[in-house]
Amino acid sequence: MSEQIYAGFAKVDITPQLDDPPTFEIYDPIFFRALHIRQGQRQVTFLAADLFALDEGLLQQVADRLMSTDIDPEWVLGGACHLGTGPTLFQHYVNQPTAALKEFDNDERYAEAAAEAVRLARADAAPARIAVGSADAESGLQYNRRAHDAEGRLRMVSLTEFPRPPEDLRYDAVHRQVGVLRCEREAKTPIALVNFGCHALSLWDQRGNISGDYPGRMAAILKEQGVDALFFEGALGNVHPVREGADPCERIARSLAGTVLRVYGALEPVGDVELVLGTGTIAVALHETMEVAEARRAWEAQPPEKEGLQRYQYWLAEHYQDRSDYRFGFHVVAIGESALLHLPGEPFVETARAIAAAAPFARVLFLANPCPEAGYLPTVAAHAEGGDEPLLAALHEGAEAEIRAAAIEVLQQVAQ
Repeated sequence: MSEQIYAGFAKVDITPQLDDPPTFEIYDPIFFRALHIRQGQRQVTFLAADLFALDEGLLQQVADRLMSTDIDPEWVLGGACHLGTGPTLFQHYVNQPTAALKEFDNDERYAEAAAEAVRLARADAAPARIAVGSADAESGLQYNRRAHDAEGRLRMVSLTEFPRPPEDLRYDAVHRQVGVLRCEREAKTPIALVNFGCHALSLWDQRGNISGDYPGRMAAILKEQGVDALFFEGALGNVHPVREGADPCERIARSLAGTVLRVYGALEPVGDVELVLGTGTIAVALHETMEVAEARRAWEAQPPEKEGLQRYQYWLAEHYQDRSDYRFGFHVVAIGESALLHLPGEPFVETARAIAAAAPFARVLFLANPCPEAGYLPTVAAHAEGGDEPLLAALHEGAEAEIRAAAIEVLQQVAQ
């Protein structure tokens, strides 16, 4: 008989206050959401952030605030929803058109809010039964932006081309899996961790305002159905939302919520199951960068509307000027025949599919944290072909193959 499993949920509002006079709109509130699960001495906390990026510096600040608790910071697994409609905490990663939402000097406020969400989820923990399942999302919610013409030439399909993207192109595959971790608790609200791979940019035209985009709207719909939910990105690296219809955010959110509820309802949560944890770390060589001074000149030479790429490349040159590699960490949570694999960066569809096919589990949920330290994780073929993602890759051209092999090895070790 397995030890009792406990699960707790919390969310902390991080919606910015309107300035005076208002320079942005608040469509819906944004949050840190946390799910804490423990069994005996084993514990894991999933921390989902309604932010564009959750950098490792902020996560370290969260860890520092948890040192005096019984929560293991090593097992606080963060994940940004990768919103275009949220405050920008990381100065050198993305253009933020609204000055009032450039929260570059407010790390402490967000770190405390994140730590509070983790603490509250720990305090909310109650006896639980859990289960993991998945199903494919409806078609037409996401697309692979790396398309090809009749001659096989790469064509990056931008969000700005919707609602009518080119039809005479061959679109590469997407990973349609919607993963669900169900936590059923006695006399307390049930919890669902939802996992889906697609940039949260359905509100692309509303950047500079505040919204949880489709992950936040999906969570609100599930709450209306009596389920507390948090969202983690999956294999989002080369996947964008299909921005069609009068309200693409609502359309995607309602479709995903429907799939989640179907999976959720079909699962039979159990208490007699072992929570198995595993980790792995590899040193991955960095992508070749310019010298810091050269990178800064390239950044400053760009007009404001086009300086995002050079700004990030300058940050990479500065951040990694005294380093030759990045410590790429994996965390695995195995529950029965399913595994949740947490990793930094923005993995590609091809990576998720290859790992799932080789893993000794019935299903693998990919929980990605799109952080600037790892950046995009293009395949070797994507690097050779070019396009947008290789320009925003922090790691060298062969990194994806190394990451793929290491992830499979960690999953195999956990399964033993």
